[in-house]
Amino acid sequence: MDDKTKRKRDIVLQAVDDFIKTAQPITSASINVHFKNLSSATLRNELNALESMGYLKQLHTSGGRVPTNQAYVEYVNNILASDKLNYQSIKTVMESYTDRSVSLISTLSSLAKRLSKFTNCPTVLVQHGLKNLTVKNIQIIPLISKDALLLVETDAGVIDDNIALDGNVGRKACGDASEYLTKHFKGKTISYMLDNVNDVCLKAGANIIQFKELIEGVSTALLKAIETRCDVANENPAKLLNGLNKWEMDDAKTLFNMLEEKENMIDLVKDETNIQFTIGDEDDGRLKGGMMMSAPIVINGVPIASLALVGPKRIDYATLATALKFMVSQAEALKGDNIEED
Repeated sequence: MDDKTKRKRDIVLQAVDDFIKTAQPITSASINVHFKNLSSATLRNELNALESMGYLKQLHTSGGRVPTNQAYVEYVNNILASDKLNYQSIKTVMESYTDRSVSLISTLSSLAKRLSKFTNCPTVLVQHGLKNLTVKNIQIIPLISKDALLLVETDAGVIDDNIALDGNVGRKACGDASEYLTKHFKGKTISYMLDNVNDVCLKAGANIIQFKELIEGVSTALLKAIETRCDVANENPAKLLNGLNKWEMDDAKTLFNMLEEKENMIDLVKDETNIQFTIGDEDDGRLKGGMMMSAPIVINGVPIASLALVGPKRIDYATLATALKFMVSQAEALKGDNIEED
């Protein structure tokens, strides 16, 4: 990168940063505060060049310029590539919201809520890879009611759900089923277990009859637990609107309405291997006037979910990127809590 190219890039980054903080159009006079070594004429030429390159646009013929989506992408990519993010300050704040649960699904939901609470942005959690987790232990625990509690310990945490039982199914049958399923599927993925559980149980012959209902209940509960699902956390909607001008507030309200259509969010949150940044075009009905920053949640090498932040274009991207990276690292640290055997 030659000096002139680097200078243009530095001006773009500074212009976006200033606009995010002030919401004021960029002029040669305003940008000159940061580039005192450049003359006003040089800065005007640079701004004209950046406009022709698609990084800036004029709202009015006689007015200043504002960043385009292309400029925002350059700005955010620069932040994501930085190794100077202040994780310690984020960690200090995040620790006050710690709410770890034995349940993997509850833990992921808690992470999304904490991220939303800290950033004031809505967060979207799309769970899509639980079927690829490896089974370590299975427990079926009869409850006082006619239900039983299913605990499937995996290498990322415990997947839990209730199973409806017939009144004739007792504690021994639950214990037998737990031992049988663990013996045959320990070290296998949940997907493998669901694909083969019926065949394995049929080969057991008469011994399986006494807990056939339990096996069916386990399959039903696991199919429900591993299906692709989308959860939205919006902890501080009022705070997100603070400081926005009228049209930005209108766009933010459009984003809020979009979040109610969870099926659309599943399509928007891409299953990628790195942090992704998406910014809505003016004609984009879903992300119009807004942005999305998403990251994969990978535990023990298995991608199980994606976590995304949604908000207006003019926002503190450095804090969002740091917080998102931190929460993903928190999820990656999950190894799964052991469940005690009877």
